[in-house]
Amino acid sequence: MPFTDATRSEAQRLIARYAVARSALLPLLHLVQSVEGYVSEDGIGFCAELLGLTKAEVGAVATFYTMYKREPFGDYLLSVCTNPTCQIAGGQDIYDAYVEEFGGEHVDTDGAGVMIEHAECLGICDAAPVVTINYENYSPQSQDEAMELLAKAKAGDPPESPLSKHTPEPFSVVQREFSGIEDGTDEHLIEAARLQATMAAGPSYRTGETSIPVLHPGGDPVGHGGAAFREASNIGSSPLRPDEALPDAEQAAAEAAAETGGTEAQEMAVQVGDDAIEDVPTAGDQPPMTDEQVARATGEPTEEN
Repeated sequence: MPFTDATRSEAQRLIARYAVARSALLPLLHLVQSVEGYVSEDGIGFCAELLGLTKAEVGAVATFYTMYKREPFGDYLLSVCTNPTCQIAGGQDIYDAYVEEFGGEHVDTDGAGVMIEHAECLGICDAAPVVTINYENYSPQSQDEAMELLAKAKAGDPPESPLSKHTPEPFSVVQREFSGIEDGTDEHLIEAARLQATMAAGPSYRTGETSIPVLHPGGDPVGHGGAAFREASNIGSSPLRPDEALPDAEQAAAEAAAETGGTEAQEMAVQVGDDAIEDVPTAGDQPPMTDEQVARATGEPTEEN
């Protein structure tokens, strides 16, 4: 479905809270769910466009986390814990009864629309079995109580949670809350992200193999570290091509990161000092093992035994 200018504006506000634009992906996916009720292909494309990512990168995240749903279902998500404690207490039986009620499916779009899902441990094992509606807790539940809970959810009239004393809001409303768009922290978070992005040693992308400073050429084209933000804030230019010169502070930070193996190594060197790091001898420099050491390593008897 097409996203309105209002939704696009809210998405930009969420992005502005982060020094690295792609860090806003999780709240953006919740915002998409608040609009669509799930994460569609259009929703994935919307996030990819705003964050300068590929659809594959966004899709990988949306399919990794179970809180993002890839099909529409309606207003209420019923989660049943089937981990060992809840399973022993009847959680699996409740889940199976729900699925049987849905004719072998996990979604019933009749009435208010309900999705049933397995849930990993929900952290209240002493009240097993645990059933939640849109993350409001109703444990413990007998199977008869659980079926009554399902009927009320399908009718669009879920009861108040006995634990939180809150009545579940529809799924789209809960997802909007999860996105954080209405938490009133924009001003503070945007300023914090701006300060972080404009420090001499700015934030980095971190992968399993490298740390790339955001202010590195091409580092972050749409976030606070990117050219668009820097120009709008009169902070200076942020080059987008490796053949362009970096501003002095950025050049120094990039050179320091290159010399020390990245920002993380640089921070470690500062904390412990160069003198605290001893050279580790290579395998060829290690002294040979003694006969006693060889015997102990291989389990062979020594002269002492």
